[in-house]
Amino acid sequence: ILCIEDDPLAAQAIRRTLVFAGFEVQVASTAAEALDFLRTRRPVMILLDLLLPDVNGYSFMDLLHDYEDLDKIPVMIVSGCASPEAQSLGRELGACAYMIKPFTAQELIDRVHEVLGNKPQAGKPVGKGL
Repeated sequence: ILCIEDDPLAAQAIRRTLVFAGFEVQVASTAAEALDFLRTRRPVMILLDLLLPDVNGYSFMDLLHDYEDLDKIPVMIVSGCASPEAQSLGRELGACAYMIKPFTAQELIDRVHEVLGNKPQAGKPVGKGL
């Protein structure tokens, strides 16, 4: 999973939560860093913050359509912006899910499993909220 998040604390919490749940997670703090990663690897999913220092998340999603096969990677927006318009625009640009910060670790794990079509492991306790 590629997590594109410029807030170091949020990125660390997301990474730690998903690694604990058994996922391999790479973190990028800018769209440019994410694109460098995507030139050589294809994650099973992208978690995308909308407010990045170099471009906004919507522009990044639009940019994915310019690269072969990148637009086939499921993108879940992870944002503090809860407006229906923001969520609608994200889906129009191809996001398969939208999570509004703050959320709990378990909510994140459940949504990632849902997007990937996996069954989460039962009985594995999860820590505090993100």
